[in-house]
Amino acid sequence: MTSQRKITADDIAKAASVRRWDLAFPDKIEQRFEADTAPRRARVLAAVAIRTVVVYNVFLVGDALLVPDTIGLSLIVHLMLVTPWLIVAAALFRRALTPRQRNLMILSIPLTIVAGILWVFMASHSPLASHYQYFVVLVVMYANSAMRPSFGYALTVSATIVIAHGLACVLHPDMPAAASVTASFGLLVTIGVTLIANYYIERDLRRLYLLRLKDNLAAESLQRTADDLTRMSHVDALTGLANRRGVDNRVAALFAGSPAALRPFAVLMIDVDHFKGFNDQYGHPAGDRCLTLIGAAVRGALRDNADILGRYGGEEFVAILPDADLIDGIRAAERMRRAVERLGVPHARSEVGCVTLSVGVGTGSLGDAASLTAAIVAADAALYEAKAAGRNRIRPALPGRLPEGKPAQAA
Repeated sequence: MTSQRKITADDIAKAASVRRWDLAFPDKIEQRFEADTAPRRARVLAAVAIRTVVVYNVFLVGDALLVPDTIGLSLIVHLMLVTPWLIVAAALFRRALTPRQRNLMILSIPLTIVAGILWVFMASHSPLASHYQYFVVLVVMYANSAMRPSFGYALTVSATIVIAHGLACVLHPDMPAAASVTASFGLLVTIGVTLIANYYIERDLRRLYLLRLKDNLAAESLQRTADDLTRMSHVDALTGLANRRGVDNRVAALFAGSPAALRPFAVLMIDVDHFKGFNDQYGHPAGDRCLTLIGAAVRGALRDNADILGRYGGEEFVAILPDADLIDGIRAAERMRRAVERLGVPHARSEVGCVTLSVGVGTGSLGDAASLTAAIVAADAALYEAKAAGRNRIRPALPGRLPEGKPAQAA
């Protein structure tokens, strides 16, 4: 995408409804159109200019047959004037040109070629010279159809060529009047046909661009919606933390990124003490506000990007701390416990009069995917022990020690 200002569906609709003689879009769309199409247009024009060098110089055969008395001048015009300019133009087309500069460069090519043709035509006294000026018709066809300047510029170059050609025919001493009229009529018809073709080609290209832009806009909108839905499916709507699916995805990515390294990790199973009693005492809206506060407090106790935190269900949270051993996990759990305690959320059914946490801490190795399940089971069992020991405390799952009782239930 370009760095232009953001395009909206209304901008596209407005551009589609505008009818300008020069086919230009409103400014915002025109800038986007130019940014999107200019690089390819530059490559095409450069290639056309190089091919023109070959085709143009083949017409020296026509010079030799029709105006042999000025073949020396023809060689000078072809090889020393027009051909060098075509090569320069091919190089310039590949530079970053404004639309005006690019169109003026396009116009310079047919004007240069026509000037050369009319110069040779005016200098020749060959009896076949009247046929030589018909090469101007080919140049007009080439200019309006192959190089395709914007319609306004095509109109300008065509009018200029008509005037120059008409003057040359009138001023040439050996040009019969009937031949001049016929030549001018043929040129005007050619210009009319090629201008119509130029207009409709540019119009259709611009309409196609608007349709493509509209499709891209719709695709971007659908992608944003899909991204939002994916994000929503991985985020707990109440706390803004990851939900269980979000935690699972991040943990899977974490383990996938550590296939060989035996890096440690800590698992923290976190539960709000006496939360059912809090809901019964203060109501579910107050319970929701309490969980939101706790989620923010717990998040603040962890490393911003490295640690994984999510709501595991109900009033239970889980945290995965990469590159953390048991001591690191205990310290993080204690920071969480103190942060929630400092909130001072009143809780009449708690022994300490405010909302508190209990946390179980387990550990494992990132190089062993099976250790995650074991670490969660161990941390959950340690959480149960913390609850059984009086709540508002941390309990580590020490290696080699079997947990007592069963895993914690929400309470």
